Amino acid sequence: MTTAPVHEKPETRSSSAPSTTSDTARRTVVWPQTRLRRDALAQLAYDLPVGDQHPDKRQSRRNGATRLLTWLESCPGGTWQERWEASGAESLGKGWREAGVDALVAAGGTSPFNARRHFTLGMSCLISLRVLRPGYDWMITNHFSDTYRHVQALTDPEFFAEIDAAAERVGVRERVRVDALNHLTRVVMHTGRGPRELTPDDLHECHAALKSSGRNGDSVGLAWAMLRSHNVFPPGTPTMRAARQRGQLSVEELVDRHGLSSEPVRALLIRYLHERAAGMDHVSLRGLVGLIAGAFWKDVEEHHPDLDTINLPPDVAVAWKERVGFQRRPWSKGQPRADRYSVFFAVRALYLDIAHWAVEDPTWAPWVFRCPIRDEDVRGSMKHQRQRRARMHQRTRTLAPLLPDLVTSVEQHLERLEKLLATASASAVGDVISVGGTEFRRVQVAADARTGNQRGACRVRVERCDTGEHLDVERAEDEAFWTWAVVETLRHTGIRHEEMLELTHLALTTHTLPDTGEVVPLFQIAPSKLDQERVLLVAPELAHVLARVVHRVRAGNEHVPLVARYDPYERLTSAPLPHLFQRRHGAENRVMSAATTHRLLKLAVQRAELVGPDGNLLRYTPHDFRRIFATEAVFTGLPVHIAAKLLGHNDLNTTQTYVAVYNDDVLRHHRAFITRRRALRPGSEYRDPTRDEWSEFEQHFTKRKVELGTCARPYGSPCRHEHACIRCPVLRPDPAQEPRLLTIVVNLNDRLREAAERGLLGEVEGLQVSLDAANQKLAQMRKLRTQTTLLAFGPSRYTAGHRTDS
Repeated sequence: MTTAPVHEKPETRSSSAPSTTSDTARRTVVWPQTRLRRDALAQLAYDLPVGDQHPDKRQSRRNGATRLLTWLESCPGGTWQERWEASGAESLGKGWREAGVDALVAAGGTSPFNARRHFTLGMSCLISLRVLRPGYDWMITNHFSDTYRHVQALTDPEFFAEIDAAAERVGVRERVRVDALNHLTRVVMHTGRGPRELTPDDLHECHAALKSSGRNGDSVGLAWAMLRSHNVFPPGTPTMRAARQRGQLSVEELVDRHGLSSEPVRALLIRYLHERAAGMDHVSLRGLVGLIAGAFWKDVEEHHPDLDTINLPPDVAVAWKERVGFQRRPWSKGQPRADRYSVFFAVRALYLDIAHWAVEDPTWAPWVFRCPIRDEDVRGSMKHQRQRRARMHQRTRTLAPLLPDLVTSVEQHLERLEKLLATASASAVGDVISVGGTEFRRVQVAADARTGNQRGACRVRVERCDTGEHLDVERAEDEAFWTWAVVETLRHTGIRHEEMLELTHLALTTHTLPDTGEVVPLFQIAPSKLDQERVLLVAPELAHVLARVVHRVRAGNEHVPLVARYDPYERLTSAPLPHLFQRRHGAENRVMSAATTHRLLKLAVQRAELVGPDGNLLRYTPHDFRRIFATEAVFTGLPVHIAAKLLGHNDLNTTQTYVAVYNDDVLRHHRAFITRRRALRPGSEYRDPTRDEWSEFEQHFTKRKVELGTCARPYGSPCRHEHACIRCPVLRPDPAQEPRLLTIVVNLNDRLREAAERGLLGEVEGLQVSLDAANQKLAQMRKLRTQTTLLAFGPSRYTAGHRTDS
């Protein structure tokens, strides 16, 4: 008798209810197949219409199912699913067969190898027949690839083929599509429902199981997109990435992440932060919670667990202020904190705000205490800011001269890959093509062992003939284009990184000048950091970049696709908008992330081989382009207050911290100052020198040359150090005289040793001073030699940290 497998929905489980992996929840679900008798299931295994239909193979399936069910009968339970869970085999992972092999071998008639093979065949049959519903952890550990295809064919083969074809049409690679279909099949096997009946909660559970097992769950996002695009999920269901993103946390949740023990202090901090939250954005609020609840009170609690008030004893406050100079995070614990003054100011504001509020609201009065932060504790904050500003300026001076080289490298890399893509697309598999003096061979992509289809057959791939390196030309060209777009947009606008990622097609507009009637393109920057929008004039170079970006994003369509963007700072998802910086990711478009732009810039710097004065590879961040834009704008004559408007600064002091003044700027302004001073003085004072005066002046510089270098005493002044050049601080040592100075050092050591042996203490003191001065001069010589070597290092694009075009 031939009986078709039965596929019914569970009796006691709603198709929209979220699934669970707990044994208790699964035991409450009962379905018809798991109640069938052993002989009926053995016949269904024999009659399975999938797999090899040879009589011997069908008989092997019957035998495997019979032996597995025979072993499960020895386990307690009223259904086969309950017996499977009671056996404990599912918790053994890949060793699940060993739970019943011994019993099967002891019963006689088979070997351990045959017993394992029977169990494997029987398990495949029982899963295909929907008798057993294993957990995700077990299915992830055990690879039943043939069973996945059998389940797809037995449930809804048309639907699986339809979503696979739809993903292939949009360019999803074969491997990614197979992984997504396998994830969907696992959900079908675990829930017992068809693919058209799955819910978002089902895929959330599968994704969580993959993550907990340490595996990549990105393909689950494609499976989600497949079901979403085919209207399986309810209307308005967001993408899986958007659905999994956590929104803004409440003040209580932010504080509780630090695990404070003192309930009174916790309640105080929550109340205080609620007052402050009204005037802060979410990222600033998270930072403030980290400073007050984490760096301050949590640290105090760890060292003084009995303390239940913010009225810190003097010794506790002093110890905390010493510890705050070091990091508390596990991965950086013990390292110096970059800015301890931010913690001091936050804690100081806590005490002062409470004292101020207590004047109008007496309920704050019990928490008014003396602030542990004294004026001397924050006295060095201005020095710290100046040092930080100096580091930023030096970084700008280092990166700005090399920006043209980076731009050139990015443009050439894009042109080379565009030509390679066009040439390779027009060639046949096996053809050898030459681009930029490098030969490539168009290669055939590997075929999928399961289906025989080519993995990623829609993509263009080549192999370098000299190195054998394989290259996905389409992906490489796409990354090269977006690297070029990021660099050009940032350097022409000086906008913030977040503002660039938020750019939409709606930001491009035009304006007609009232006096001339000229139509000029404008760029509207949406409110971001300071909740202020501004409008920039679009230069021709920037207009070219934006036009190419719009053309690529449209991809032949009439409009730019609408994509929702998740703001990682405010933790909010925007409405779908025509974002410009969006890329294809699997079956959906996504706005570029900050990590992606940082990665593209890092690769661009590596290709350009840009190194700093220390010989190490440089690093460009999106904010570096903003500082370079501000510096070059002011350097070329743009007023600072106009630059502040372009950058979106409310305070001119902020703009001035961005502007790094070059040495040639100082010299130019100093020369202009001297010219103005000379114009105000009597002309008689500016006469030509006489012959005797000029001869005396030349003799002064002739006498500057001494044994170990050059004397730098002022013109017209005699030698005040009685020609003791080794001790003289105005001696400029010559590195070429290092051997002579080494001879002097050896002589001084010998004389010092002789004077010490003879007890000439006065001579010892004088010789020691001379020896110390000689060692200082020797160190100066070696330092000058190192600098000279750096400056003379070939035809480098970088020279001593200064602009090469000055």
